[in-house]
Amino acid sequence: MNRTATTEKLRALIAAHAAEIAALKAENETLKERIFNEAEQAAAEGEESDDAEAAAVADTGLPDAGQPEPKKRGRRPLPEGLPRERVEYDLPEDQKICPCCRNQMHRMGETVSEQLHIEVQATVLQHARFKYACRHCERTALHTPIVTAPMPAQPLPGSLAAPSTLALVLAHKYVDGTPLYRLEQALARANVSISRGALANWVIRSADLHLQRVYETLKQKLRSQPLLHGDETWVQVLKEDGRDAQAKSFMWAYRSGQDSEQPIVMFDYQPGRGQQHPQAFLRNYRPAC
Repeated sequence: MNRTATTEKLRALIAAHAAEIAALKAENETLKERIFNEAEQAAAEGEESDDAEAAAVADTGLPDAGQPEPKKRGRRPLPEGLPRERVEYDLPEDQKICPCCRNQMHRMGETVSEQLHIEVQATVLQHARFKYACRHCERTALHTPIVTAPMPAQPLPGSLAAPSTLALVLAHKYVDGTPLYRLEQALARANVSISRGALANWVIRSADLHLQRVYETLKQKLRSQPLLHGDETWVQVLKEDGRDAQAKSFMWAYRSGQDSEQPIVMFDYQPGRGQQHPQAFLRNYRPAC
């Protein structure tokens, strides 16, 4: 009798737990549905408020930026303007026989694929200037004139650097931000030994002989515009004459207005941030009132 009563109590307890679990599951599903509906409603209200806020943006008079074009998936084709070097692959003569009937096959087309080929190779330009002399003067005259063919003027007379080499060095340093010691290492990998001092000398002479005139011309054009902006940020220069390595120097940046027909950005290195530096750079500037 006791065993039977105990078994019945256990069955009743199991049934009660099962009913409680079923009720909890039903309540959980109800809560999930309620939360999902509230999230949908909140998202819909958020979209409506975003649209309202977007419509309430004040008119600034600037042109509408428009929607950005969606990015296309897949590999982009190589630019059409790049020169193409055609490499052809053909079958050997013994493989141009039809494997079915053993007759000669004919070429019915081709499959073309493209790869980007970049080759870094240093070459040496030998400038051969022909000399001319007079045979008659060699036999009869006391002095024989010799005429040598001229060559185009070079950006750095007497230097080993060709114009293309100077362009490479300047672009790597000022466009790509490559230090000269890394450029020295890159040239060494191409079996070209050019010291960092020689590279620095090329940069300095290029600036003194050519780029300084461009800089002054740009400064003159910038000061002739009705509106310009200026700001400074500090930089640290190592081994600067007369200054500690921890001393702060400043790079002043000047640029033309956003709607300028001739946009110009210029930099002016100065040891401080005092007003005398922009006053000297913007000498005789008269802004539009």
